[in-house]
Order: sequence, then structure tokens, then C-alpha cells
Amino acid sequence: MSPVLALSFLAGSFFPADAALVTPVPVFTDDPYANVTPPDYKLSYALNQAVIRAQANPDAYATPYVSAGVVIAPVTTADVVQEAGQPLVLPPQLTPPDDGTADLGSVPPPQDKENVPAAAPAARTTANGADATVAQKKAEAAAPQAVVGDPWLVYPKVKMVGYSANRLEAIKDEIIALPSADLPGVDQVTNTYVQVEQDRVVVEATQASLEFRTALATRYGTDAVAVRLVADPGPDEPSGRLNDTSVGGFYGGASIENCTNAFSWRYSGYQAMLTAGHCTSLNGSVYTPAEYMGTVVKDTWANSSGTVYIDGQSTYHGDVSLIKLSGSKTSAARIYVGSKSSSSSRAVAGMWSRRAGNGDQYCTGGKAAGELCGWKVNAVKINVRYSSGTYARNLIRGTKQGQCIIKGDSGGPVYTVNSAGKVVAKGVNSGSGGGGSDNWGGALDPCRHYFTDIYEAYYGFPGVIATS
Repeated sequence: MSPVLALSFLAGSFFPADAALVTPVPVFTDDPYANVTPPDYKLSYALNQAVIRAQANPDAYATPYVSAGVVIAPVTTADVVQEAGQPLVLPPQLTPPDDGTADLGSVPPPQDKENVPAAAPAARTTANGADATVAQKKAEAAAPQAVVGDPWLVYPKVKMVGYSANRLEAIKDEIIALPSADLPGVDQVTNTYVQVEQDRVVVEATQASLEFRTALATRYGTDAVAVRLVADPGPDEPSGRLNDTSVGGFYGGASIENCTNAFSWRYSGYQAMLTAGHCTSLNGSVYTPAEYMGTVVKDTWANSSGTVYIDGQSTYHGDVSLIKLSGSKTSAARIYVGSKSSSSSRAVAGMWSRRAGNGDQYCTGGKAAGELCGWKVNAVKINVRYSSGTYARNLIRGTKQGQCIIKGDSGGPVYTVNSAGKVVAKGVNSGSGGGGSDNWGGALDPCRHYFTDIYEAYYGFPGVIATS
């Protein structure tokens, strides 16, 4: 079903004859993911295999998750119960991935740019084909690993639920973009996301009036949606280290006009960099404070509305753009770390071994706030309604207390650091909220952070992250 047809179906299928008899959707206030601990690497691997299985038939499956050390495989039809219960195979040689840490006191210190040895000329292509298509990338991710010896088997628990992954994703995506004429009170909505454990969409809003909750129930059904009442208004979209040049290669985490860039990228023999989509315009030029950088060749963001589909794909890829560097200019597989005026940097080892999950801890970088650690993921694939009126789809949300990212940090890197002192890429800054009127944040102020998972760039764009 096309996205347009899916939304039309949603909009026309849940209106009962007498709306006065509709039970309003429930409302709650607690953060359902405030104290989540990520599963260990074995369960994470098994969960990823279960997700791949579910994604092959998203009308019959809901999204799998881990509960009390068990992989739960929710399904909507008895036809796939046997398939969903098949064991998930973990290779016996599986070892914990080095996805890094947000505790930077336990890793080697960074280096100043002037002390970094000159890198060898970047290869024009990568060994596995830097211009791999989305289909190729997905096939590689789904390909079974060679099993030597006795594999570990993880048996998922099958659970019947009412709503499929496709159904809930469509509801989540529709609500964030509805006009007030279609959903009274939607102007108070800040976020939407799927709470997979409850098989429902959570709508975060600054009000939860009876009219609003009844309108949601009338449109989608009483148990498909719940409202989480939040006190703060919607996040600000940051505008936008301070004078980066292509000498030695552009680094991530550096100032570009009103924003920050994230990571170096390689595709089709070209050198490129990632930043936030709302920081750029498709086919537009990008500059550092010191010089011209290049041109935006891919962009998941329409500046008038927000996240859009790109290149005929049917998945929203957050808020990210790809800058093709001009001429002989290069970018290095490094990012700036430390304070906002720092010249210290770290090499980039690669991407996380998996997508972000609730409970993950991480650091952020940006030209305005510098390096901030202590963030913790508390929502995935969340839709965000920014105060500017635009809306971002399929972001990750993290929270922390104290200093927040601020204006100018958009597009900056999200990461951890591994035992060798190298950066492991987790995503790209999009926006923030909390921290008072200036969004800076006092010692005890709550901060919210929104970012695009690095895998959205990986699957959305041609090419791969540059590594060192």
C-alpha cells in the first residue's frame, strides 16, 4: 500500500456513527523509558534478527522487543505464529562489539589537529563498494553469518497484538502532520512514537483535553493511541569548532555557517560530509567560516515542512543531508571533541554495531556547546513537532540533566568513544528542548535532545562513513 493510500485509509476508517459514545484515549505522565537498561550483546543480536524477520512482513508483525531477558515477537495474525516462534540463531564466535562508552574518563585522550599525522590519500572507492544501494546494504545486514561449531539459539516468545508495525507507523506519521481542522488540539503535540511494549502510539502533548483525547479515539480507536502529558513546550530547532579549513581535511564537529557538521562520508569516489538537513538546502552551497566547502547533493528535509521521502524510498530518514566537497578538497575521518573552542580531535572508528536503543548512553558535539556527555536514549523512531511548525520523522530522543545543546549545534556528531580512543558514530544532532529560556540548562535542569540515527544516513544515502 502506498503511503498516500495508507494515510487515506487511516483517516476514513475509524469514525463511529455516534462520536459521543467514544471512550477517550488514556492519558499518563511518566516516562516509560526513563530507567531502561539496554540488552546485552547476545540479546541485542537476537533482537536485530527478530526485527529483520518482522520487517519482511510488517502487516502481520508488530515490532519485536526485549522484556525481562526474553525476545518478544508480537504478531497480528495466526498465520505467522509458527514462523515468529522459530529460534533466532547467534553464531558461536559472536563477541561483544566495541560500541564505545560515554564515560570519557576511561579512554585515551584526544589529539590536537596540528599534531595529527598527515593521512594517506583517501581511496576513491571502498573494498565493499562505497556506493552500495539501499537494497544491497539491507541484504548485507540480513545475510546470515557463517556458523562454526554449535550456535546459540534464542527462542522468542510470540504474542498476539491488535496493531501491526505498518498500522502504528502510519498512525504515528499522520498525527504529527495533521492540521488543527482535522485534529483539534494538535498544535499542542510535541512528539509521536510507537510504544512497542504496549502496541500503541504515544502522543506527547502539553495538554490532554477531553476533546483532544476523544478526537484521537474517534479517528484511530481507543486502544491504538495514548497521550503522555508533558509540561514543556515543543523543542526549538537550533539555527545554524570555529574556523575549520580543508588543510589536513575538514573535520566533523566543526562550524558550518549557522550549524555544525557531523562525520566524513565517502560515495562514488567522492569525499563528502554529513550534517542536519534543516541546516542546508538541496543543491545549495555550504561554507565554513574560513572557506567554501561544497554542495548539498542529498537532503531528507524540506525547509518548509520537515522530513520527506527521498529518491523514491518509502522510509523517512530523519533530518540529515550529504555535502559533496568541492574540487580537490578533502575531509578527514576525525571529529573535534572537547570545548567549543577546542582543536582536539579523535579518529572515527566506524558506526555503532546496531541502531540506537532505549537506555543507550552517548555524547554530542557542536560548535556552540562543545562536547557534552551523559545523554541517555529514551525514545526511538520518534516524530517531533518543532516550535517552528516543521516536523521531523524517525528521530531518536535522549535526555540528561544540566547543560543542553544550543543553537548552532545542529548537524553535529552524536557518538561514543571506544577503548582505543576512537569515535564510534551514533548519529547527527537535530534539535533540543528544555534548559530554560536560553536552552543552556542549569545543573539540575532537564534537557531533551533529538538526533538522526547514523543508520538513517547509511540506508538513505549512497556510500559509507569514512573511517581511520
